[in-house]
Amino acid sequence: MTGSPPGSDLDTIVSRTRHLLLDFDGPICSIYAGLPAATVADRLRKLFGDHAQLPKEIARTADPLEVFAYAAAVSEDLAARVETEMTGQELAAVATAAPTPYVHEVVTACHNSGRSVAVVSNNSAAAVHSYLARHGLDDRISIVVARTNHDHAFLKPSPHLITQAVHALNAEPAECTLVGDSVTDVQATRLANVESIGYANQPGKGERLTAAGAGAIINSLADLAIALRAYVVNPELLQLSLRLFSRARLRRARPTGLGRPREGCAG
Repeated sequence: MTGSPPGSDLDTIVSRTRHLLLDFDGPICSIYAGLPAATVADRLRKLFGDHAQLPKEIARTADPLEVFAYAAAVSEDLAARVETEMTGQELAAVATAAPTPYVHEVVTACHNSGRSVAVVSNNSAAAVHSYLARHGLDDRISIVVARTNHDHAFLKPSPHLITQAVHALNAEPAECTLVGDSVTDVQATRLANVESIGYANQPGKGERLTAAGAGAIINSLADLAIALRAYVVNPELLQLSLRLFSRARLRRARPTGLGRPREGCAG
C-alpha cells in the first residue's frame, strides 16, 4: 500500500498499475437506475416469511446486499433462496441500468496504455456479463469475478474475489488497483494487499472512503481516464491490444457471406 496520505496520490498509483479492477455497481454503472434498489430489497424481505421479526436496520435498508447478508446469518436455505431472487432482480435491472459517465473512456485508456481490465463485484456474475454484452464492453474486459452462489462469506469486504481476480490475471497484488465506491471495497483491497481508488460519486463518500484507507479519491472517471493515458506501462501488451482491436474491427467490417469459412465451421 502507498505510504502517501490517503486520497492524494492518483498519478503515483496509476503509474504502477498494470491491471485495473473495477467494481460493477458504481464505477461501471448504476444497476438500479431503473429498478430501485429499495424495491428489490422489499422483494427479498418477502422471502423471510414466518422468520423472527427482522431487525430494524434490515427492515428499513434499501440495500439488497444487506438483506442477503442477514439471510445468510439466518440459514443456508434462506440465503440460497434470497440469492436466487436477487440474481433474477439484478438481471432484470440490467435493462435499465445507467452507464457511469466516462467508463468507456477508462476501459479504452487501459487498452491504449497496455493495461488489462477486470470486474470484481458482489453483484451476480450473470448480471455483470449481461450488462457488459449489452453495452459493448464484454470484449474489452479480461475477466469477471463476481457472485456465483449464496455463500456470503466470499463477498467483499472479504478479499476472496479480489484475490481470485489477481490469480486469474497471473498478476502480483502490487500491480493491481481496484476502483470502488464503497467502504467494503476499500476494506477488501487492504486485506488483499492491492491498491484502491475511491470513486466518490455521492456527497460524503470521499470522506468515508478516505477514512477507510483509499489510496486516492476521484469524483469523476474522467480524471482516471486522463491519468491512465499519461502512463504506458506495458508496451508489448499495448501492441498486442492494438493488433487484436484492429482484427476485431476488420471482422466487424467484413460484409456478410464473404470469405471462406474456416475448416470445421459450418460457415
